[in-house]
Amino acid sequence: MSRQSEAKTRQGYVPKAEPATCMNCTHFAYDMDWYDEAKQYPREVNLCCTLGDFAVKNMATCNLFERKIGGGK
Repeated sequence: MSRQSEAKTRQGYVPKAEPATCMNCTHFAYDMDWYDEAKQYPREVNLCCTLGDFAVKNMATCNLFERKIGGGK
C-alpha cells in the first residue's frame, strides 16, 4: 500500500460525502406507491421517522441521526 493510500485509510478519507439526512438514517421508513396505472414509476410515500413516529422529508435531519450501514436507501 502506498504512503498516500495508508494516510487516506488512517484519516477515514471519503471521496464523496454522503449527507447526514433522514433518507440515509436507520430510523427512516417509507411505503412504495406508483405514479401511474401501468405501475411503471415507483415512488416513496408516507416518509416517517420510526423513533418519533412522525412525518419527515428526505433531506431533513435531527440530532439522533444514525447512518445506515452500506449507505443509501
